[in-house]
Amino acid sequence: MIPAEFTGGWVRASISLDDSEPFEDTLVWWLQSTSAHADLRVPFGDGEVVSFAGETVWADPSLTWIPAMELVPNDFPDTGVASWDGADLLEAGVSGEVSYVERWQRLPGSLGPLQALSKPGGRIVRTGSSALSIVDERESGGAFNAVAYRLVDEAWTVDHRSAAGATAPAPPLAVDLAVGTLVLLADGALWTIDEASIALAETP
Repeated sequence: MIPAEFTGGWVRASISLDDSEPFEDTLVWWLQSTSAHADLRVPFGDGEVVSFAGETVWADPSLTWIPAMELVPNDFPDTGVASWDGADLLEAGVSGEVSYVERWQRLPGSLGPLQALSKPGGRIVRTGSSALSIVDERESGGAFNAVAYRLVDEAWTVDHRSAAGATAPAPPLAVDLAVGTLVLLADGALWTIDEASIALAETP
C-alpha cells in the first residue's frame, strides 16, 4: 500500500527532458488506488499511444510502477523520485539515457472513493469521479483497448480513449462493494473487486 497522498487521479501538466523547457504534447491520466494503478497517454497530434496497468510500490522517496499489462512493453524500470511543489506532484527519473521531470496535478473530482477491479486480461481503477478501464484481448485475436471515463450526473461518460471505437467497461456505480465481490460489467464478464475504499485521498 502506498502513502495516501499519492492516491487519486492525476493529469500530467508538463514534462521536461534532459533539462529542456517543460512542455506537454500528450493527454496523460494516471489513476492510483491504494496499490493498483492505470495509465493512459494519448498524443494531441502524431505519436504513439501508451497505456498500462498494474501495481505501484513505494520505497521512500520513490514510486515504482510494475505493469501487469501494457500496450507497448517498456524496456526500463519505471521508477520516479516523488516530491511536492505546493499541491503539484513532481516525478523525476531516468528512462534509458534520458532524464525527465514530470509535473502532475489532481484531476477534478478524483478525491473520492477508490476501487480497483480485475479479470484475466483486464484492469479498472476508479478514483472518485474518474476511471480508467483497460482490456487486452490480443492473445485471443482481439485488441488492446483503454477508455477513460468521467462520472457525470450519476452516469459514466467517455472522456477519451486509446483509439477511435475502443471499448472497455466502466466500473460499477456502487462504492460500498467489499473486496472479493464479483461484479458483472457491461462486457458480460465477471470482474473482481481487488481494492475498495471510501476514504478520501490526503493532500500533502
